[in-house]
Amino acid sequence: MIAFSWSGVFDALGWLVIVLALGVAGYRTLSRSEDPARQVFFWIIIAAMILLIRWMIAARIGGPWLPLFILIPALPIGLLLAPSIGRFMVKPVTDAWTGGDDVAELKPFYFVAEGHRRQSQFPEAIAEARKQLEKFPGDVTGYMLVAAIQAEDMRDLPAAAATVEELLALPDLPQQAAASALHAMADWQLQVGRDTEAARVALERIVGLFPDSQFAHAAQQRIARLGGVDEAREFRENAKFEVQSRLRKIGLEGGGLAAPAPPDADALAAEYVKQLEQYPTDTDTREKLAELYAERFGRIDMAAAQLEQLIAIPSETPKHVARWLNLLATLHVRCAKDGPAAEAALRRVIERFPKTAMAEIAAIRLNSLPFELKAGEQTQTKHLGAYEKNLGLKKPGG
Repeated sequence: MIAFSWSGVFDALGWLVIVLALGVAGYRTLSRSEDPARQVFFWIIIAAMILLIRWMIAARIGGPWLPLFILIPALPIGLLLAPSIGRFMVKPVTDAWTGGDDVAELKPFYFVAEGHRRQSQFPEAIAEARKQLEKFPGDVTGYMLVAAIQAEDMRDLPAAAATVEELLALPDLPQQAAASALHAMADWQLQVGRDTEAARVALERIVGLFPDSQFAHAAQQRIARLGGVDEAREFRENAKFEVQSRLRKIGLEGGGLAAPAPPDADALAAEYVKQLEQYPTDTDTREKLAELYAERFGRIDMAAAQLEQLIAIPSETPKHVARWLNLLATLHVRCAKDGPAAEAALRRVIERFPKTAMAEIAAIRLNSLPFELKAGEQTQTKHLGAYEKNLGLKKPGG
């Protein structure tokens, strides 16, 4: 039976600590060394000398002269380790002055290409950008710079579209980069090519690539407004800049210019509803319809229903959701003088987005809600006294 010995346990632990320390130090040194073979040889010598010292201590060789014998291998070990230990101790101080010896991360530089672009040397700018892309394949900034030069400066939309397709074909391309590239392509189709249909195709690709995402939602918003782009462009192209007869007489007639008639609320609501039937995700139109229902028709319930549809959109950003809840509170105050309903809308912001700037703003507004209600009552009283108190007393033609 083998007798248990605490000295044997401590001896084994001592060897284990030595082996682990040598292993960790050797691995760290080898991983950072420019000459691994030399470092391996270096650590073999150190390990041999440490093992020799450990054996001498265990065997008690030399009796009272043991410390002197240990110095023989210890001195070379000290000489070998001194440079590394010195660098380790003074490195924090030297790095504070010199900025350290870490190699800067390599990245593409497009300042040469941008310089050529500013000098209208567009082929040279593209060539320089392509050189950087050869060194750093897959750099989104480089591809978009080339496409921008082709579309905005050279007016070559097919070439820009081909460059965007190169970018979209890259493996592991982030969704945001792909969506941004297609949005840029849609912008170029509208601004340079005056081609709304081509812009629509680019935006529909985002919806197809990333369905049910915030990128698809943003693209759908732009698609819903492309009809307005067509109308605006047609108006600009067909407008005749003529001075109207009533403008020529400014200052000559006492009446001056007549105020423009307010748009018919029924016709405007019908226009908004028609737009939403075709593009149900058009948040801008739905928001306008909600305000129209509340302010022109006095139907806060219908306005709230439209805003609730916007608030329920799953891919919408918190910023927009908080804005619609604030708008709901505003309509309750301004059009219905309903303090509890406005307070409930603001509390929804705090509950839905806790510990955010949006929640802090909502909390501040909650405290000032009584003042909003009071100010709204004063404004309404003044508004009625201005011209509506005699409403219905004058007969047509009187």
